[in-house]
Order: sequence, then C-alpha cells, then structure tokens
Amino acid sequence: MERRAVMVGKKWFGILWGIVLIFVLSFPSESFAAVSVSKDIKNTASYFKSSALNSDFAVAALAKENLLTANEIKQYRGVLTDRVNAKKVTGTELVKTIIALKAIGEDPENFQKQNLIKRVYDTAAESSVTGYAYDLIALNTDDYEIPSDAPNTPAKIAAKLVDAELPDGGWNWSLSGTDSDVDSTGMVLTALGTYQDKHDKDVNQAIRDGIKYLKAAEKENASFDNYGINSCTTAQAIIGLVSVGVDPTTGDFVKKGTNPISALSTYKDSKNGGYKWKTTSESSDSFSTEQVFQALVAYDLFLKGDTLYNFRNISRSHAGSTGATDSDAEDKDPGKSPGHSPAAAPPRVVEKHTKEVVTKTNIITNTKDHTITHNNTTTKTNTVEKPAAAKKQTPAKTKTASNAKKEDKPATAAAQAPPAEDAQQEPKKVVITKTTGVSPVHGWVGSLSAGAGVILLIIRKKFLGV
Repeated sequence: MERRAVMVGKKWFGILWGIVLIFVLSFPSESFAAVSVSKDIKNTASYFKSSALNSDFAVAALAKENLLTANEIKQYRGVLTDRVNAKKVTGTELVKTIIALKAIGEDPENFQKQNLIKRVYDTAAESSVTGYAYDLIALNTDDYEIPSDAPNTPAKIAAKLVDAELPDGGWNWSLSGTDSDVDSTGMVLTALGTYQDKHDKDVNQAIRDGIKYLKAAEKENASFDNYGINSCTTAQAIIGLVSVGVDPTTGDFVKKGTNPISALSTYKDSKNGGYKWKTTSESSDSFSTEQVFQALVAYDLFLKGDTLYNFRNISRSHAGSTGATDSDAEDKDPGKSPGHSPAAAPPRVVEKHTKEVVTKTNIITNTKDHTITHNNTTTKTNTVEKPAAAKKQTPAKTKTASNAKKEDKPATAAAQAPPAEDAQQEPKKVVITKTTGVSPVHGWVGSLSAGAGVILLIIRKKFLGV
C-alpha cells in the first residue's frame, strides 16, 4: 500500500512540474526583463577605437557611455579645432560639429572665438525636413540663449516640422515629399523628443502619429524597411522611439518573440564586431555600425533616464581628465553613472532678458502608447529662470549619398521638428513616460510560480513523505 502511494505521488509530482514548466515557458523572454545591450555597446566601441576616431556621431555616443579616454578627447578636440579654423562650417557638418564639441566638454557658443549656435538659429531657411531636424537637435544639446526674433528658433522649427507631417503620420526627408519613410520619421521623432511641450497639442499629436506610423511599418522580423529591410533603418526607428519615451522591446513592437533591439544582432559581423547594412551583405561597414551603435546607446540611456544628445551635464574640466562627464553631477547624484544626466531637474540659472528660453522638464509617467511628454515652453521676460538640465534625446545620424553602400542602400536624412511654443503660458512640470521593458505580468507570474511551488511541496510531503 505504501509503495502504491509513493508511485501515485511521483506521478502527480511529475504532472504538476510539467504544468509549471509549460506555463513559465509560454511567456517570451521580453516579458520578464529589459534587453541588456551593455556587452554589445562595449564590443562595438572596440570596433571604432581600433583605428583613429573619425566620426562626430560615434564620438558623441562613446562620450555618453563614458568610453573615451582623456587622450582620445584631446585628439578629437584637435580635429574639431582644425575643422572650425579651416573654413566656415555650415549645414549638416555644422550640427555634427556642435554635437561633437558638446560631447567632449567644449562650448559651441564660444569655440575658437566663434559662436556656432548663432549660425544655426540665424539660418534663414533649410531645404529639407531633415535639415530642420538637425537644427533642432543642435539647439537642444544644451540650454542656449536664443533671441526670440531669430529666424530659426526652436519654436519656428517645430512648427515647420509639424506642418511637414504627411497624411499617414510619417515624414519624408523632403519638404515637398509625398511618401513617408521610416528613416525620416524616426529622425523627426528624435527631434520632437527634444521639444515635447505639454501645452502644444500639435506637437504631441504629431508624436503620437509618428509612433503609430512606425508600429504599422515594423516587419514580422521586428526590423524596418527602407529600400529593403536593413540595420540603419531599424536603428533610426529605435532612436526615434526611445526619444519620445517608447520602449521598443515591449508591447506591439514585440514580433514573434523578438523586438527591434534584439533584431539588431542579426546584422552583426562576427569577424570584426561591426554591423552589416543587410543580413545578406558580405561584411560590415562603418556607416551601418555607427547607426547601430547610436541605437544601442540611445536604448541604454533610455533605460537609465537619459537621452543620446543631452549634454547638459558634461563639463570641459572633467571631459579632459577621464571622459566626457560632469564630476559635479556625480557628486550630487552618486547613483548615476558618469556621463549620464540625472533624471531630476538641475539647479536653476538666470537667463538674460529678451531671449527665447526653452524650459524642458522631464518626469516619468505611463500612457497608453508609452509616449513621454517633455515640457518645453518659451518664456520671454526681463529675467527668466529655467532648469539648467533636462532629459533629452537625440536623433541618429543620417545617410547621405556619399555613404551609400555597394548594395545601393539609399541615403537618409535627419529630421526633427518641435512645435511653436506659447510664450504666454507658465512652464509646467510634465510627467514623462518611460518603460523599462518589465512587463505587468511579472507580478502575477511570480505569484503563481510561488504558489505552484508551495503546492508541490505539500504533495511531496503527503505522498512521498519527504
């Protein structure tokens, strides 16, 4: 009789274990934790650092991850110095120069006795959506004093980008374009992510439209298509999404157990650590690797509450010693890793009168589509106080014809668009949504697993006597 009871106990024990195992395995890994990209970031950083650094965007991303040595910063400062002294830098090169200067702790408002920021806001007009997007990114790398009557203020740029939205909710690189594409839409979202305003319904609606466009555009393998499914377009979509507070590893962006972040690994070149344009490409190339690297860093910063092109907490003195970080910020918030902007609003500084001051405050919140609302308002007063730092996100680099690969991959352009701000409204704190990839099912899955464990122990005790 006792032997029979033992056999029955073993039978039920095995059945219950099988049920628990099936239940647990029925959930994709993305449901339980955010995707870790730390290893990929370090490996890709080695790809760039194996030779002389020659990319402003790569330098900026490396600086945000505190992966530049003091000597590398010194050398790149020399590159930028030579560039600025050799000619009048304009267009996309001007924006890239501003981003790189901020990344290594320099002041683009006074570099080699030149005010590069003024060149951006004094620009009469841009010829493309992506040109305006780049301008907006540059003007939001820090809190600059921008005259309200300047021809190219953030408010004016935002209005133009909102106006350029196409009926399907996306954007084309051209101001006269009629067909949306993922690259341009991702870039515009990145720009709008630096200029979200609680009071500007047009901007917030444009952001929601862009997110819906990317949801519809995602392929079944969780990558994105522009002249073929490729790593660069997927990277642009990722940067745009995290720039407006959307976690691309959860919700509707999970396709058949994978997501856009995980999909990037399918383009990796195992031979040198770089990334290919297409999975069928023969080898990696520097342009695709740069795009993917920016996406990996942007996602990593998103999880930490920071953004790719927010350089408010980078100081020159610290950048010249161990990396592009702000030692003061580390002292005030030891929980933050070097190079990352704190989530809390920084000390306030007083701006000079008759300037357009863009105040951006970011707090975390949850919304249906995971969008994050950044509070950006323009205040015109004789003395204006504004937060010295805020969460920002930056757009990814764009493809140009000269960068096209031998597979004839198309050139992409960067675009960003912030809406006009209401000077009569007082700045208000806005709650920003940031998801970390942890699914709501975690709690009840854990509870059920724990309950199943208790039941198994009881059965084991009753039938097996142990």
